[in-house]
Amino acid sequence: MSFSKVKIYNLTLNNLGESTTIQNTSQQDPKTITLNNYYDVAIKQVLKDFDWNFASTFRELTSTGSACLNPKYVYEYSYPNDCLVARELVSGAGVSENINFQVITNQSSKKVINTNISPAYLRYTRFVSNESYFTADFVMAMSWYLAFLTSTAITGSSTKKKEAYDAYQEMISKSQIANANEGYEDEIVQVSWLDAR
Repeated sequence: MSFSKVKIYNLTLNNLGESTTIQNTSQQDPKTITLNNYYDVAIKQVLKDFDWNFASTFRELTSTGSACLNPKYVYEYSYPNDCLVARELVSGAGVSENINFQVITNQSSKKVINTNISPAYLRYTRFVSNESYFTADFVMAMSWYLAFLTSTAITGSSTKKKEAYDAYQEMISKSQIANANEGYEDEIVQVSWLDAR
């Protein structure tokens, strides 16, 4: 099923108890203008708040060509332009391990990633603005978060604001279960007799 911005706006209004709906996002009524003002912020925040499968991607990092001035690390890599949240760094050697890294701003005022591995592959949440890629779980979470952000302007009710935020948190919790059911990774088990060899 494909979703649209209008669908998300109408779900948001329903979440706030509003009976009116909108026909398109270019309407100049106060509700549509308010929803337009918060929409991009809401997408970015909901993508950041949870590791959504549809927005997860890998990229081999590119060296900045500058020396890493962070004394804890050796390498400095450019931060991907479409990255909202850096989730995990891997060596690309098929080894599952936790690799330390740090996101900082370098002396050129650019966001970079410092680590001790080369090459380095980053798994991250990318910015996705095309609603046709959204899942039903994401759309529901998004509509509740947008309701939280816009409730004061649209309804004037602080109670509605709290209800919307609580519903958003519940949707994020439910999404963790749905997300976990897609894909499979072996759990690394440490066997004591192997350690003794």
